[in-house]
Amino acid sequence: MMVFSMPALKSVVLRTMNEGEFDLIRRLFKHAGGSRKAFTRVGIGDDASVHRPPAGMDLVVSSDSSVQDAHWPDDFPLDQAADRAICSALSDLAAMGAEPVCAWLNVMANDNHAVESMGAGSTRALKRYDVELAGGDTCRSATNAISVTVAGQLPEGSAMRRDTALAEDDIWLAGRAGFHALGLQQWLNDMKDGDFVPCFETITPQLATGIQLRKAGVACCIDISDGLLQDAGHIATASGIGMDIEITSLPDWHVLCQAVGDAQALQLMAHGGEDYALLFTAPAGIYFPDGLAVCIGHCREGSGVILRMHGETTNVEKAGFDHFG
Repeated sequence: MMVFSMPALKSVVLRTMNEGEFDLIRRLFKHAGGSRKAFTRVGIGDDASVHRPPAGMDLVVSSDSSVQDAHWPDDFPLDQAADRAICSALSDLAAMGAEPVCAWLNVMANDNHAVESMGAGSTRALKRYDVELAGGDTCRSATNAISVTVAGQLPEGSAMRRDTALAEDDIWLAGRAGFHALGLQQWLNDMKDGDFVPCFETITPQLATGIQLRKAGVACCIDISDGLLQDAGHIATASGIGMDIEITSLPDWHVLCQAVGDAQALQLMAHGGEDYALLFTAPAGIYFPDGLAVCIGHCREGSGVILRMHGETTNVEKAGFDHFG
């Protein structure tokens, strides 16, 4: 038996807000999120939550943080920022092929309006994917931020990982790369009605796709959060193989080229990040329908990731997002 516990939702520093701290918490978070899961033995409202995965299941846990002016612009609505933060964390579960069950939220806010907004966005996302809110924390902060921990479950030993690619595998992509980055550029350039802005505003974790890939026997997968080139490099390093990727094979390559030209499209797709597509490998000869994924390259003996454009090796300015870069 495995028991998993984390602090339940409570606050110690929102005392100066107009509404009492505990009243605020109860109103915003007590019944937030998706339905109560059998996985949960003791839920929100106690000092900790208690959980027991079903027999034969592994527990998958991931934690992620999002900070204003680092992960979203100052003028981006806080409810949408919180929604995106939840979905970003859930994408890690998708990359492992896990079914999400619970989440814990730490909300850092500079006033009660910010708590209200982030609470509304969090609740919206959790309900959309039927994820139970099991606990968390709130505090006053000079900077608005939200930290999200998510838990999922899957059959024992079946999690997709970064270190299981083989030199004979093909490389596949489920989803698109580069579109979020172009949408963010338009937002920052005050083109709030730009065609690509919706790609930045909303994150869609590919939970159903991840489960489908895991059930199909895929062993190696990662979500594209920090850029295709950088995240492919994580697989190559962890698996001890090299990877060759044809950038023009990526879904909707021609759409970005028509919008910004070949050179910028290459940069956006190579290191744009936060599209949360699933990059995975599979043995040569195994095919997936176009509606699910597209083959974009091949693994090989050696190391590193080589990007090609129309078969020719090409270079990009940088590898991807670095939180401390």
